[in-house]
Amino acid sequence: MAFPLPDNATVLAFAREQDWQHIDETREKFLEYLSSIRNKRGSHPVLYNMIRHFSQAFYEDEDVEAPDGNVLLSRQAGRPFVLATILGKRFQQGPWLDYVKPYNLNPAVNHQNIHEAGGQLALRPVGVELEVGTVAPDGSEPSAEALDRFSEAYVTHAQRTGAALDISPELCIYQAEVVSPPLFGYAKLLRATELNLATLVYAAHKADLLLQAISVYPTETDFATSHSHKVETIAIFLNEINESRPAQRRYVDALRARYAISRGEARPANLLRFQGFHMHVDIAGRSEALGLLSYMLNLGSASGCASAALLKGGPFMDGCCDPELLCVRETVRAISITGHYVGLPLSPHLQEGALERHAHLLRANLANGTARALLYGEEDGEPFSGMHNMLGRVRPDLESPKRVCTLENTGTPSNPSPERLAAVANDYQLSQLVIEHYFRRYGTNLDALYADPDLLDVFGPLSPEAFQRNIRESDLRCTDMVLETASGAHMSLVEFYEKKRRLLKRLLSPLNVIDTRDVDSLYDRIYHFLVAPNGAANTIDDFINHPTRRATGNWGRLLRDAYLEAGGTLGAKNPEAVLAVVRQIHQALLRRCEIA
Repeated sequence: MAFPLPDNATVLAFAREQDWQHIDETREKFLEYLSSIRNKRGSHPVLYNMIRHFSQAFYEDEDVEAPDGNVLLSRQAGRPFVLATILGKRFQQGPWLDYVKPYNLNPAVNHQNIHEAGGQLALRPVGVELEVGTVAPDGSEPSAEALDRFSEAYVTHAQRTGAALDISPELCIYQAEVVSPPLFGYAKLLRATELNLATLVYAAHKADLLLQAISVYPTETDFATSHSHKVETIAIFLNEINESRPAQRRYVDALRARYAISRGEARPANLLRFQGFHMHVDIAGRSEALGLLSYMLNLGSASGCASAALLKGGPFMDGCCDPELLCVRETVRAISITGHYVGLPLSPHLQEGALERHAHLLRANLANGTARALLYGEEDGEPFSGMHNMLGRVRPDLESPKRVCTLENTGTPSNPSPERLAAVANDYQLSQLVIEHYFRRYGTNLDALYADPDLLDVFGPLSPEAFQRNIRESDLRCTDMVLETASGAHMSLVEFYEKKRRLLKRLLSPLNVIDTRDVDSLYDRIYHFLVAPNGAANTIDDFINHPTRRATGNWGRLLRDAYLEAGGTLGAKNPEAVLAVVRQIHQALLRRCEIA
């Protein structure tokens, strides 16, 4: 089901009824009260009655001792607004009050008052999360002891070098995710990415493991889920929801046949192997309308598709090389209905019927987080949450002192090139600057965008069909793809990024917000990646280490060629050849990081 972008009249009508400062103050008091009763409860249970005087529940038939999924609304005359959400019983471990999650997007912040609520137009910092995998040198699954050594070595080395300390497990026990704090500009993003990747490589080396920093976990394993109650709950949920849908069962069966997966217990959660480079950028003023606009124009446009293509490359799945695709990430993501396309998140305040749908996903235990309960989809008349949706999500639930909200891009894959990772993050940052500038001028009215051919090509929202055609094209050809834009034009990535360079300079030059030499510097780098005037990388080591060919060439094609050189056959199971490619990547990273 598609939900429309709210028009300016709807956004302004809400702001006339609810002052943005009143919303912020009410939420602040509510969160302070929650914090106080959490701190004071000790061993005593906290009943829902204790917060009833501060909020009203969407579902009023609440079990006061053990509430199920719900939305908590403000208590006041007139139109209420969301204060928080309660996760469903499936996803609660421990006291239920710990599963009351804040909702920080402000529906009353719009293009006419964002200068008050969100300050002046500015370049917003970008935080990133990089997911990687590990495997034993002989291709077997890492032991628990090796994974402990990996985590300990990472933290020890990060403390010495200044790399990000925030490393956490992913769905699979032998995956890890490193989280970097928000930064400005290409140089700082590159430095942080290099430090984090070098620390991951060092940790893998000390633990006698191989690091896998590509779009899909490639080697043949059981892909065992992490040993935490939270992850195990999610794994059970993923298995149940996908095995209950006939179309998903057929898809998994076809995928098992395509990649010759013969193990009997290869359930959906144990096949969901895609690895991502997630980027977060602040939403100015925590504006709900700006969040929706940014989602549509930054993630759902040709610009979002181009960013993914720059990092794609990973034709391997469970020790098999796909016969046609240079990147199987989206094929693997589609194992789960939660990975299907969701065109626009819900706005519980600004879209008709959206609050009911948001509440339903929580009550039906179909979403394990506030942001994920905004990603509402329907297939065959049955609702689902697109929690692994191929675009991303708007995050209103980050529990930080500043109560920030971010636009999170989950559509870009892991890649072993710090240069490409930093360039994509910086490009994402500049895109958000342009979109925020557009919002401040026009709000959610897209007439000006459709009247500007260059703006339409770069940031115009793609139809679901066009978006998925681009995804398929980039999976087939990676950076050699032909990109389809919202105007229906077709162009190479080189042509697209040159158009984007000119557009950004035209729009940003008069604003004096950023030095346009930084725009040229970024797109010069991307041009070098794609055109490689001094010759493109021919090997994995070239791609990671060569002084002039580094980060150039088609990464997916390089991986496939390395597999063929190792004796593999396209479409055939050959775990030894896939492992040989993984060893090449790891050895090239060791050389880059000067680790003996």
